[in-house]
Amino acid sequence: MQQAHTLRFIIAILLTVVIMLYFYTDREKRQYSQSAEPAVAKILAEISTWEKEPLLRHLAPEAKQTITDEQLDQLLDHYRSFGRFYSIDELDFSRISSVFSLFGEKRLNYSGVAAYSSGPININITLVERGGYYLVYNFTLSRAT
Repeated sequence: MQQAHTLRFIIAILLTVVIMLYFYTDREKRQYSQSAEPAVAKILAEISTWEKEPLLRHLAPEAKQTITDEQLDQLLDHYRSFGRFYSIDELDFSRISSVFSLFGEKRLNYSGVAAYSSGPININITLVERGGYYLVYNFTLSRAT
C-alpha cells in the first residue's frame, strides 16, 4: 500500500514537471518567434553568397574555433551548389533544445525546408543570442527528398 502511494506521488511530480516544461517551451517559442525566426531568414540570405566573410560574420566564436580554413572552404564548396536562398515558409522550434538550455547557455534550434535556387533544402540551425544579435552556433543544410 505504501509503495503504491509513493509511486502515485512520483508520477504526479513527473507529470507536473512535464507540464511545466511544455508551458515553458511554449512561452520560449512564442517569445523568440518574433526575433529569432526573422534572424534565421536574414542569416540564410546573407550566407547564401557562399563566401567566407558573410558566413564568418554570423558564426559564434565557438563555432569559428571548431572549423579550419580548409574545412570551411570544403563546406562552402558543397553548399554553393544549393544556390541562393529565397525563402522559408515555416520553422519548427525544438522544444528539446529549449529544455536543455535550462542547464546552460540559451540555444535556439530551428528546422524546416527552405527554398533555394536549386530547389528545396532541409535546414537545421542552432542560434545563440549575444549582445542582442543572433549568431550561428551550428547549422546543416541538405537536399530535401
